[in-house]
Amino acid sequence: MEMEMEMEGKSKKYGVLLCAEDTEYVKKVYEGYFGVFARMLEEEGETWDLFRVTRGEFPEDDEIETYDGFVVTGSSKDAHGNDAWISRLLSFLKTLDSLKKKVLGVCFGHQKRNHIGAYGE
Repeated sequence: MEMEMEMEGKSKKYGVLLCAEDTEYVKKVYEGYFGVFARMLEEEGETWDLFRVTRGEFPEDDEIETYDGFVVTGSSKDAHGNDAWISRLLSFLKTLDSLKKKVLGVCFGHQKRNHIGAYGE
């Protein structure tokens, strides 16, 4: 992975699409769910950004190309719910799929990726 980054001459950039609110415990131990994913996945030299999609925070359209991939987290919400942020997330995932962006879906996030058929046939 390091060799690949050196060859490309740029660091990797990822976004976490947070689909849950931080619990007090997670805030105390990990500084929020973002900390859980960053600690688990981050490699040296990478940049990780947080988007609280339940609050309507998404990358701007002109920013998407600057990202190498995204993580869609779990949620306590129903993956088949029709909340406004879930509808917007589905639309955003379709955009990422059309741009061939790497996306890791965790639990709720995996269900939403499957919902749009992003895993191919």
